[in-house]
Amino acid sequence: MTEYINQTAQELFGIRVDPGDAQKLRAYIVKNGGDESHQNIRRVFSSGEAADILTVNETWFFREPVHFQFFWEMLPAFERSKIQICCAAVSKGCEAYSIAMMIETYNKTAENPISYNIDAFDVSSNMIDAACQGVYSPGVFREDGCDFRYMAEPYLEKLTDRYKVDASLKKNIRFFVHNLMDELSPKEYDFIFFRNAFIYFTSENRERIVSNLSAVMKEGGIIFFGVSETVGVRHSSLDRKNRGDLFYFQKSVCKK
Repeated sequence: MTEYINQTAQELFGIRVDPGDAQKLRAYIVKNGGDESHQNIRRVFSSGEAADILTVNETWFFREPVHFQFFWEMLPAFERSKIQICCAAVSKGCEAYSIAMMIETYNKTAENPISYNIDAFDVSSNMIDAACQGVYSPGVFREDGCDFRYMAEPYLEKLTDRYKVDASLKKNIRFFVHNLMDELSPKEYDFIFFRNAFIYFTSENRERIVSNLSAVMKEGGIIFFGVSETVGVRHSSLDRKNRGDLFYFQKSVCKK
């Protein structure tokens, strides 16, 4: 059963599954009265239940701040236009809210406030539900990202033991369920954040996933991968760039 779980995860989600997680999913199926047939395993995948057990959902505000610092410095170029942003594998939504908090902070003093849309998706419907609710434990604040915490505080209501994102911050964010193995609806994103998830995909599926993301980027658009992931990124449409210790990828501009 665990071998078939791994095969199905690679086929449908594109990810490698370690034996421990495969065993967790097997125990979940048995506990909930399911049999060990291939048909039942695929049912658990198609229902979304498997995604919560097999995917990594760790997230916090302003994670890997080097990307946010770069993004902040790019904002003046968009004062007279609209930024289209995608957050892929967004988990509980902290990344999307961090981006919105940063733009809203910038707009408070901007001569020409920036308009923006953020599309944020994850394969797990439960993670997307949590992102839409926007209620978080104190663990969403870490030393990594603390320099930008002042941008978050105006948009968070302190509950007894939780933080709740202000509803006004959600107006430009669209959360939805999507599998990275599938193509996205046509769009032209200026920025894509796809960080700290790439390493979990099999080598055979990485190019397919990057192709799906590259297809919805503007020429000259920028995609960020996790700091530790950039070495493994290869795609004909993306040029590897760096600014000091920061590495990112930019979609090639077609020469006419």
